[in-house]
Amino acid sequence: MKFHYFLLLFILIPLYEAAGQSHSGFSLSLTGSYAPNLTVNDRNFANNRSIGLQASYFDEDYTRMEYSFLYSRGYDAAVSYVIGLSAAAVFQITDDLRLKPGVGIQEFKMADRSCRTTWRSILDTIFDVDNKCSDDTHASFIGFISLEYQLADPFSLFLQTTYRAVLSSVRQESSVETVGPNGETSERTYYTTDRSLYNSGLSAGLGFRIYFN
Repeated sequence: MKFHYFLLLFILIPLYEAAGQSHSGFSLSLTGSYAPNLTVNDRNFANNRSIGLQASYFDEDYTRMEYSFLYSRGYDAAVSYVIGLSAAAVFQITDDLRLKPGVGIQEFKMADRSCRTTWRSILDTIFDVDNKCSDDTHASFIGFISLEYQLADPFSLFLQTTYRAVLSSVRQESSVETVGPNGETSERTYYTTDRSLYNSGLSAGLGFRIYFN
């Protein structure tokens, strides 16, 4: 996938002139989510629950969008953790109510991973860069809608529904060579990478947020 297609994911929601949210700057959220079914490669996990920490920044002056980084754990014993980035438009419905539709990209790191790097492997999945990490990679593309209610300043609660599609990059053994260039016996294993894009399901979440103005 070319770079400009990747950028398109983050500008699907156009820049606009709308009433800004009452809070700007940084915020920190504790989130929880539930997915009745979650598909990652050839595994289907039922009744998944996760908890995460999300750091966000609302750019009121230029893009009028909220940018977030998420780290979460749970899901299933086969999943070690999930990290990701997202961008959301902010619509102020009332003084206390905000609507935030957005898109994001995440990566599932499985518990049996052999490589500790993360963003290099996700870049390999999207851009086909040279990467020495041998892990399977599961890049998740999400679309979400969040409804946030302002409590006593500076706290708020929000509900979020999310649709997830996953691009898996899985290494498969293709052949084993046992004869060297000079006739000596040696063994070298060759791999191919199988990629697939598929629907991974819907989830619902609840979060508690604190703003730092």
